[in-house]
This record gives sequence, C-alpha cells and structure tokens, in this order.
Amino acid sequence: MNQTKTEKATILCMFSGGIDSTGVLHQLLTNEKFEEHPIILHHIHIHNRENRARAELQAVKEILAYYKTNVQKEFVVTESVFNTMGFAGLKAKRFPYDMDVCAFYGANLAVAKKEIRHVAWGRTKTDVNSGGNFEARMKRMQDVFNSVWVLEKEQPPSFIFPIIDYDKKQIWFSLPEPVRKMVWWCRTPVYEGNIARPCGSCGTCLQVKEFINGKE
Repeated sequence: MNQTKTEKATILCMFSGGIDSTGVLHQLLTNEKFEEHPIILHHIHIHNRENRARAELQAVKEILAYYKTNVQKEFVVTESVFNTMGFAGLKAKRFPYDMDVCAFYGANLAVAKKEIRHVAWGRTKTDVNSGGNFEARMKRMQDVFNSVWVLEKEQPPSFIFPIIDYDKKQIWFSLPEPVRKMVWWCRTPVYEGNIARPCGSCGTCLQVKEFINGKE
C-alpha cells in the first residue's frame, strides 16, 4: 500500500463472514497501519446452488455487531445481491466463482465512490501455497476488476492483502474467541429450520476441522 496514513485513502473490504474475510476485517479495524483509512465493508448475498446465503448472512450480522460494539474504529456497511439460481435449468456443472463476482461488484463500488483507492482481499498463505489454478483465478479476478475501469480516466484501485502472511489456522487464532463462534466456513450448509450447520464433508470443512476445536 503506497499511500501514507495521512492521505486517508478509503479501503473497500469485500466481506462474506468467512474465516478469511473476517481475518481481513479484523486487521483493518485493529491494526494501526490502517487506523487513518476510512473502511467500507460490502457483503454480497450470493444465491447459488451451494445455498450459503442465509448462513453467511447470519455470520455477517453477528460479526459486524461484535465489531461495532468492541472496536472504536467506525466503518460503513453496504450490500448487494447476486443470484444464479436460474442457472438450474441448464443443468450445468459450473457457476460463477465467488472471486469473480466480488471483483465485478468491488470494481463498480470503487467506480461509484472514487475515494476508494484500495480493495482488501482475503488472500492467505494457504492460498499462495495451494498450487493448482489459484494464480490463474487471481489473474482472472484482476482482469474482471480492471475491465470495469476501462471507461474511467483514473487508474483502478490497488489490491491489498492484509492476511497474506497468515495461513488459515493462524487467521482463526488471530480472531477474538467470540468471533470464532460467529464465522461461517462451510460451502454446502445443512439447514435445520432456521439454523445452519456445517456439512462436515466439503473441502473447507475438511480443511478447518483439523484446528477448529484445537488450541493455538
């Protein structure tokens, strides 16, 4: 991040209520390097076949309520809706990546409010070390973001990665204990009435169960 604190560039945080984005939120609200920067949080209600929207929304409400009560730094909250449930008729195996959806909405938010000069993403050391197609997906996300700015005179905001030096376990234990009980991580939640519980078998559930109930 090139700007000094005195320039007070606004930072946009795309917030899902998951472990990574909550780790970013915690850094933005408690780390002194960000204390002079106005913060905007944006939550996208993503409705797709994974059916996570309700579970994520509950986590978002609880986490934001905690930080509004327990940190002095103020922040603005905005939200939008992205719905691909209509894709069901295609019987397709693919639907838009969350990263691409967040890039599109984040770019349009930054166009609408030009004070936003940084967009914070939950990229982690776990992601960097994962191999596979993650780097290609990151490049595509950047391309999606920049495409929204092709008609603008200004340069697009820069990406920042406040938790890039942390793996998911380290992020988990960096959060206040009450917040750990609020975050959501499962990709395919199971609903019992209005209560969502993790499926226990998706990739993220398998990843976090090694430390979720353990000690630092």
